[in-house]
Amino acid sequence: MSAKQAKQPSFPQRDDNGRIVLLTQLLGFIAMSVALGVVMLAVIDGLLALLGFTEFGKDISGWICGVLAVFVFVDEFRAYKGQSVRYWLAPVAGLLALAFGIVISAVLPTGWLPLFTGAIGVAAAMLAYGALWFVGTRLTGADIS
Repeated sequence: MSAKQAKQPSFPQRDDNGRIVLLTQLLGFIAMSVALGVVMLAVIDGLLALLGFTEFGKDISGWICGVLAVFVFVDEFRAYKGQSVRYWLAPVAGLLALAFGIVISAVLPTGWLPLFTGAIGVAAAMLAYGALWFVGTRLTGADIS
């Protein structure tokens, strides 16, 4: 591998342990993952609606859009190998973020399609989890190797 290939920037930037370095990049990556999930789910649901199997947006939950973002968190969790803080921080941040996402979904108008209310709820939950995880690992000193 040449020096030019080794210097290529990556997104998100990671340290030597594989941890995402900047909160803005973590949240941006999460937002892109959820947005990609929304697009993929809308395309699949749209195709099923065109084939007459379902009504668009009514028979599918937008919470599925968060699956790609979960992979980001699993990768972050594994990057903190050897840090015991990850075992209590992940479930605490997860419960708080899930509650936040449910509240956001609950206050949206009832006439909106479940695809979109769920997508907004999961986006709020994933972004909240990302912020809680990032700040929590920094405040507890787990980011120091």
